[in-house]
Amino acid sequence: MAYAAVKTYTEHTVNGRRCLLVTVAETEGAAASEYTIDLGKYIPTTLWRLVRVKLVKTAGSLATMAPVFGTATNPATGTADYVGGISAAASHDSTNSSDGWTGDGNTLYCRTVPNAGADNSVTSRWYFMEAWQA
Repeated sequence: MAYAAVKTYTEHTVNGRRCLLVTVAETEGAAASEYTIDLGKYIPTTLWRLVRVKLVKTAGSLATMAPVFGTATNPATGTADYVGGISAAASHDSTNSSDGWTGDGNTLYCRTVPNAGADNSVTSRWYFMEAWQA
């Protein structure tokens, strides 16, 4: 079986601000497995802010994960826009990211980065909220 990442985008409003929940179900994932999140496809010309990340291992040999994303392929520590500190196989990382991303055609490149194996299944939830300022 080959690596796959199935994405679901859910839009809603919280206290008058537009929100986007991106749920990603990965199978056969390894440290270099990468998928994209297309913010602009759903609500263009909006400045987004990442407010929470939640990952849950559903199968595989990983013990820990360290999610990362950036605006270019192959994001890594030091060059990424977000590096998570998830240390358990079923955990979440609350964040108050100071960086915003415009939704106007902006694609984010994401990796779960499991510590072991290429047999990992992970469900990730990325919560984005419309930002008030750039």
